[in-house]
Amino acid sequence: MTLRARLLVGLALVLVALGTAGVSVWLVQRDYLYGQLDRQLAAVTRNADRLGNGIVGPATAPDFGGGPRGSGGGRVPTDVFVALVNADGSLTAIRASQADESLAPKLQSNAAIPRPVTRPTLSDDSKNVRAVVVPIRNDRSLVFAVSTTSVDQTLRKLVTTLLIGGLAVIGVVALVVWWVIRLGLRPIRRMTEAADAIAGGSVDRRVEGTEGRTEAARLGHALNVMIDTSQAAQDRLRTFVADASHELRTPLTTLRGYTALYNSGGYADAESLDDAMRRMNQEANRMSRIVDDLLLLAELDERTGARVIEDVNISELLSDLASDMRVVQPDRDVTVEVPHDLKVRGDAHYLTQAVAAFTTNAMRYTPTNTPVWIGAKSLGAVVRIEVTDEGAGIDPAHVPHLFDRFYRGDVGRARKDGGNGLGLAIVASIVEAHNGRYGVDSVVGAGSTFWIELPSPAT
Repeated sequence: MTLRARLLVGLALVLVALGTAGVSVWLVQRDYLYGQLDRQLAAVTRNADRLGNGIVGPATAPDFGGGPRGSGGGRVPTDVFVALVNADGSLTAIRASQADESLAPKLQSNAAIPRPVTRPTLSDDSKNVRAVVVPIRNDRSLVFAVSTTSVDQTLRKLVTTLLIGGLAVIGVVALVVWWVIRLGLRPIRRMTEAADAIAGGSVDRRVEGTEGRTEAARLGHALNVMIDTSQAAQDRLRTFVADASHELRTPLTTLRGYTALYNSGGYADAESLDDAMRRMNQEANRMSRIVDDLLLLAELDERTGARVIEDVNISELLSDLASDMRVVQPDRDVTVEVPHDLKVRGDAHYLTQAVAAFTTNAMRYTPTNTPVWIGAKSLGAVVRIEVTDEGAGIDPAHVPHLFDRFYRGDVGRARKDGGNGLGLAIVASIVEAHNGRYGVDSVVGAGSTFWIELPSPAT
């Protein structure tokens, strides 16, 4: 059963409950009010014998239907009608001068009616009375009646009040149900339809009507954000797989070419065979580096934080990387500026790999006589590490994409120099795993500064 159907069923149950409660209240109130009249009649009927003994001579009261007349006696409330019941069921009023003569009830006979019952009146004016018939001496009977007009009016007012109150409650409940259906169920239905459409392949479908401040609108907005994020992740995955396949295809093609040439007898001498084996080894190493980088990225994507958290001495880390640069390129001027014992919290292996990516790029993409400056400084809650070169700089169009996977600003030069477009992507993943920030500041013709910011031990 849908939620809308459940709400409608709930509304129906509310209506049934209100109706049941109203009927119950009416029945209880009716029994209470009629009970008061019946107690009044019971008190009067206790004087029935005394009233019967007082019936002597002709009565001055009018005759209701013929028969002998009599005069009344005894203490009876003035609003109680008292009459003598003749053998044919006709009435002779006894207290007609004090009670309303129109209250004379219709009786079928003079048979006793020990318990109060409701009877119409002889006047046929739509009045009802509660009446009892009590036997007295000489096979005669007295009828006592009291009007139910006040009780009936009270019950009618009660019914009117219950109806008005019930309609008000029904209106409020119906308004709530309408509000829930309009602001709750309809947006959820739109979300369901959008989810079904997306599951069916309509990746551009989104939930509409998410501008409001209701929970349903917020849920729809969150669903759209989730869909956009998922779509972006899928797009990145497809791009990543396509780029990885492209990167691996080149060395594989080279390897297949060398093996095909070998199988066809293309290497006539040992020197050409040695050169082919050297090239095959280079391509195999290149494939190995790509696979290692892909595995590292997968590992970093899977982790929610750094693998090992410890205090890392940045001054030692940067000094070691500067020494490595001087060994590889002795002609390059490498300057290190870092406070003694400056530390950050993180994984020493990953952080070394991240900064090494910056220094490697500086050596790879700038002439060997270009100075490189490596430095770090404390900025309070974070430590900023920078690698600056005085090379040609980077085209501003490439800067926003430098940390994307497999992105190259200069494709031809990157392949020639052995880059695979994953180094800076690995830096981004490492820094994100350390809850840090990364970026690059570059001016064409003046050089570039690659930087990362990591939490200091104090934070």
